[in-house]
Amino acid sequence: MHKPILFATLLLFAGAAVYAEEAAPNADKRSLNLAVQRDGQRNQSTAAAVSLPVGRQAWVQLGAGQSRTRDAASGNSYRLGQVSVGGGVAGQAWQAGLVASHKRDGDALRQTDVAAAADWRPSNSVIVGVDATRRQARQRGSLPGSATPVEQRVKGHGVGLHGTVAVTQRLSVYGATMRNHYTTSTQQQSSGGLLAGLPLLQGGVSAVNRDEAALDRSHQLGATYRVNDRVALNGELQQDRLHEGGNLRSVQMKAAITAGAGWTVTPGLGRSHGPQGEGVNYGMLGASYSW
Repeated sequence: MHKPILFATLLLFAGAAVYAEEAAPNADKRSLNLAVQRDGQRNQSTAAAVSLPVGRQAWVQLGAGQSRTRDAASGNSYRLGQVSVGGGVAGQAWQAGLVASHKRDGDALRQTDVAAAADWRPSNSVIVGVDATRRQARQRGSLPGSATPVEQRVKGHGVGLHGTVAVTQRLSVYGATMRNHYTTSTQQQSSGGLLAGLPLLQGGVSAVNRDEAALDRSHQLGATYRVNDRVALNGELQQDRLHEGGNLRSVQMKAAITAGAGWTVTPGLGRSHGPQGEGVNYGMLGASYSW
């Protein structure tokens, strides 16, 4: 699903810029963004997105990517291709956007998410916003240790809030919370009843593949400190409540480094703890180009 914390981080950097009165509200929407993540369980994801302004207030964006999720119990790997399309409109003190994404691994997994967000800037140092999401997903597989086919479906919606506050010219803090309501169904029963987890292979859930997991609640809290005009440091805490029970907790650190010629490079490291308390390290590398 559309991640609230990513949207809040983008707003953080946008809010730190100083706009001339004649600047178009969508002047910061001309960009190319690339991102790669990988963890110690061999889960990984790659994504690319381009955003282009339309007129003086609107913008459109297109994205594509691929992720690999490895089940720790069976050793099987699943590769998901992803496409997304979205857009929005902005004023001098507000903006609203909508993004739809679709992930698919043949007939094994299909997942469609729609995310909407609206933001308001009551002052130069404060941004507040609301989020709404909707998901439909289907996964096919087999019962553990047998060839018995099983199909699980999940659908639902969620609402949330996010905000950013510039404490000083160098320090900003942000937070987001989301509550989702899902309904699930399983066509095949085992001797122990319905399978407990959604998706079917949940043994390797981490911060890298959390977008494929069904999360009942999500909470994020972070801070960004701008060291100078070229470097900004970011720290973030995140806790998710999984629909099938248990928590996913993550902590990460990133640095946004202005590389010149319109490029910004963002390396980062993190560690997440899954529902059984297992810990895994992960790394990330992002790059964005604005022109």
